Amino acid sequence: MAITVETIRTGTRSGLVLFSVFVVQVGLLDGLRFVGRAPEPLLVLAVAGGLVGGWWRGLRFGFVAGLLYDLVAFTPLGLAAFAYALVAAAAGLLTGYTVRVWWLVPPFVALGLSVYVFAGEVVGQDHLFDDRFMLTLGVVELWSVLLAPPMLLLVRWAWTGTARVRAGPPARTLDRAAGR
Repeated sequence: MAITVETIRTGTRSGLVLFSVFVVQVGLLDGLRFVGRAPEPLLVLAVAGGLVGGWWRGLRFGFVAGLLYDLVAFTPLGLAAFAYALVAAAAGLLTGYTVRVWWLVPPFVALGLSVYVFAGEVVGQDHLFDDRFMLTLGVVELWSVLLAPPMLLLVRWAWTGTARVRAGPPARTLDRAAGR
């Protein structure tokens, strides 16, 4: 794969989006707890990445989002990266079959949280699943409904926001496109 200006721009924008959402999650939204439970915007972003970019791009995007979450979580490194990558890739499998709409994000967020908790149980993180897991799932789902539209916009901006620049004034470009 050749490195072009567009791939550098897309990579830079992706990094900016990931880091910004990470900072918002850790710095702002972690303090906005509802019934003691916090939102998971990085998980919502990972699912949005899968829906917008397909399974392979979503897998990589979800893995990086999960690694960022692993930096602040008190779980083994790679646990969130595994769960986020898996669910982003699963969401990306629907790219060719469905219209990319915001309401597809919450079911995949629920799946991602469940995979995270189940994988945590497998590796000995017994504190992730407790008697209030359904409450946690409900709060995360409520937040994912609110966060899905802006996250989809951010991912679309990062990956498809690049426009081709053509030489010449706009009127001349339109004339060439019309075949004149």
